[in-house]
Amino acid sequence: MLLWPAAGLLIAILLHAPRQQWARFLALAGVGSGAAALLAGEGPYFAAACVAAHVVEAWVAARLLTRRKRQGSELLSEWLADAASIGLVAPVVGGLLLATAMYGVAGWPWLDHFGKYVFAHSLGIMAFFPMFSLVVGGSLGRWLERQTPARLLEMGAFLTLIAVTMCGAMWQPWSGAYLVPVLVAMIATCRFGMTAASMGIFVLAVAAWGTEEAGTLVQPILPMALSGDTQFLQFYFAVAVICLQPLAGHITQNRRLSKALQEQGRASASVEMSLEAKDFAIHESQGMYRLLAENMSDIIIKTDREGGILYASPSVEKMTEMHPVELLGRNVLDLIHPSYIASFQSELHAVISDGSPASAWNEFLGFTDAGGERWFDTKIRGWRDDGRQVAGAIITLRSIEERKALEQQLFAAILTDPLTKLTNRRAFNSMLQYHLEAPIDGCLAIFDIDDFRSINRDYGHDVGDKVLTTVARLLRSLMRKNDIISRIGGERFAVLLSGASPEQAEALCQRVVLTLSDISGPEGLGGPRATVSAGVARIKDTLDETMKRADAAVVLAKAKGRNRLEMAVNGTQRWAPGEVPWIEN
Repeated sequence: MLLWPAAGLLIAILLHAPRQQWARFLALAGVGSGAAALLAGEGPYFAAACVAAHVVEAWVAARLLTRRKRQGSELLSEWLADAASIGLVAPVVGGLLLATAMYGVAGWPWLDHFGKYVFAHSLGIMAFFPMFSLVVGGSLGRWLERQTPARLLEMGAFLTLIAVTMCGAMWQPWSGAYLVPVLVAMIATCRFGMTAASMGIFVLAVAAWGTEEAGTLVQPILPMALSGDTQFLQFYFAVAVICLQPLAGHITQNRRLSKALQEQGRASASVEMSLEAKDFAIHESQGMYRLLAENMSDIIIKTDREGGILYASPSVEKMTEMHPVELLGRNVLDLIHPSYIASFQSELHAVISDGSPASAWNEFLGFTDAGGERWFDTKIRGWRDDGRQVAGAIITLRSIEERKALEQQLFAAILTDPLTKLTNRRAFNSMLQYHLEAPIDGCLAIFDIDDFRSINRDYGHDVGDKVLTTVARLLRSLMRKNDIISRIGGERFAVLLSGASPEQAEALCQRVVLTLSDISGPEGLGGPRATVSAGVARIKDTLDETMKRADAAVVLAKAKGRNRLEMAVNGTQRWAPGEVPWIEN
């Protein structure tokens, strides 16, 4: 054969698969090799020899490559060092097995079959393995995602040109034309690096192989004696691989070296920004280095005994939008919210002055450069100078913004009615208790939807939910801005009218009862007639007594016919919607 691409695919799969799955892939490959030999008309001995040779060859190559593979490098920048393993050692092992087996069983010429096997498999692995490794390892997909549309179009043009020039070279006898596709692949390699080299060799091999298999190859006129088209193309592929792979490796190495030098330059510039940073880098204790290693994503701040900042880790810029150098010389208390300064200062003093061990993790509210607030978990420990005296503190700050946001969401969910988005009974009781303890004068109003169970039974719960949300919207629109509206039961709503006199509370609640009575019914809600019975009581004494008075007023309103308001302040009925005219605001 001209070349054997299956070996490159199998080695790429083994290289990127867990070791415990190798046996499965090797078994499948063995079945495929035996079936291919039998379908080609070969005998069972040859098929068995192919199975052994192909499986052992792939296993040897994968084992040798695994020893040198660098984690996170799908392109295998060590390709030049590994070329001998996959391009020479593994094919030689496979060739020895196949040639020796067939020589012993059928008397085949040993050297002839050994040479053909080694050349076909060596070139197949060298030409196809890099491309298959990119695909199987996922590096090709990630590389394509990073490219701009213009660069992808440019890469596609290079690959197309390689295929066209390869086919064109094989359709004419002049041997010099075979240099054109290699030159195009070298230009693409210089532009795109190792990925372009792997794809270029792959396209080159596929185009040549397809042309040769189609029978359209025109034998070139060569200055050297090469017997047959297959031998010439194998020699050509070997030259292409030797030209492109070392070039790609050299370009990759230079680009990585350039990037490393740039990173080193930026790091050096950061160190040079202040004499304090230099001093820290030279004289920091082993405990500090260990702490940095344990908390790379946290903010590390080193202070003197007065709290002056001597060092701030680079992560402070990401969390607070302040450059570490900007913090040097400032007091660490400048980063703490005023409401937490006293407790933070107490923790800091206990560690520095009293020599206490490291503090426990404590929550503190801090500032960002833009004036925003951010929550941190904070731990303080002392650091000692050459005289073994506590010379300051090392403070670890860990952002807990996500946890705090989740806590706030959970707190809101606990205190909110999901249907009406009003506060629920638990929140209402807390606010009513606050009014009683402050104390804050005002009134409590309770609204109970009349015959709500009948609405649910006759019209369904969807209509019942619509009635509830309508009442909630009506209360929001008619009550004052500062009034606290809650849903405290199934069909029951409560309103805290802070600072309202009984007369003011009566007028506000009258509007709610009358407005709902006017808009409900077939021309309003498009369904049942919805009315409310309401009761109002002064906020005084205890929470239970205030609620009992308002509840008693609601019960009285329902007993007198519903759709009305009762005031618990004097126990008399004031009005029903059908008995008084609408009062303009």
